[in-house]
Amino acid sequence: MEGTSLMSGTPRRALLLGAFALPAIGRSARAWRPDGPLRLVVPFAPGGGNDVVLRALADATEPMLGQEIVIQNKAGRAGVGAIAALASAPPDGRALAQLPAAAVRTALLEQLPFEIPGDTTPLLGVAGAAFGAIAKAGRFPDGWAGFLREAREKPGVLSYGSAGVNSNGHLTLARLLLRERVQAVHVPFRGALHGARALAAGDVDVMAGPVRIGTLVDEGEAAWLHVWSAQRLPRWPEAPTLRELGYRLTVTAPFGIIGPPRLPEPIAQALRDAFRAGMRDEAFRAALDRNDMTEDYRDAAAYAAFLAESARMEEMLIGRLGLQP
Repeated sequence: MEGTSLMSGTPRRALLLGAFALPAIGRSARAWRPDGPLRLVVPFAPGGGNDVVLRALADATEPMLGQEIVIQNKAGRAGVGAIAALASAPPDGRALAQLPAAAVRTALLEQLPFEIPGDTTPLLGVAGAAFGAIAKAGRFPDGWAGFLREAREKPGVLSYGSAGVNSNGHLTLARLLLRERVQAVHVPFRGALHGARALAAGDVDVMAGPVRIGTLVDEGEAAWLHVWSAQRLPRWPEAPTLRELGYRLTVTAPFGIIGPPRLPEPIAQALRDAFRAGMRDEAFRAALDRNDMTEDYRDAAAYAAFLAESARMEEMLIGRLGLQP
């Protein structure tokens, strides 16, 4: 998962990293319980994989806190709106948000003036989705090697789709093509399934995105060129990973849960404990499996460190690829 902010000349990376700083570790107060329902903002539309998984986690966590957790869907801008809303939320533990990793990239690209310290309190990392790239069945009999060979023979002729500019699919394929020194045309779509339909119609040569595009593989219309997980996926054991193809690269879309800035440590710890317990629930784990996600648990310190490292990597990638908002 890589400026300068509009604020007082401070480098935008420094501002963003400050947002992910952990509060000082204090004495845990397990007795804390919310005095009313909690609101968990999910920056995706209702019914999608993220929404389904977060609702399952909320259901599993409610008994630990003794209160309802209300899901509020606010789709758009990779979750940046949810972060901005949290910045002014009272630090009482009742306003939370899902933080997709793509929000780090969006915040950097848009040079958003988050007033730091403490725009967020990282609570825990939860899960991540698998990604990969497909081609129409029979289009490249030699798989990824066949695509690269044809791309070298026809510079700028082949095309690849993704679920939008600066999406994981777009940037990962762009990185691979840059490394291989080949050119192909990027075609952004409104969503991964729109791109999958275009691939089936022959409108693009390759489609990259979350592994739900693999439904075309199941139907015999497409074949995997590669998947981007650390290991092969049990559902498609024939699909090679990027690492197996010689790339030291693993790409997922991890997400976690954050609270508002200056969240008192006893409240933050109680929330971490409750959500971690909810992650052990069988219904939640089944929701992960159904939506092709895997657990990616990180405790508060590990999650904060992950976000800081993500910001550094995203800024490097933005510069290397010359990305624009």
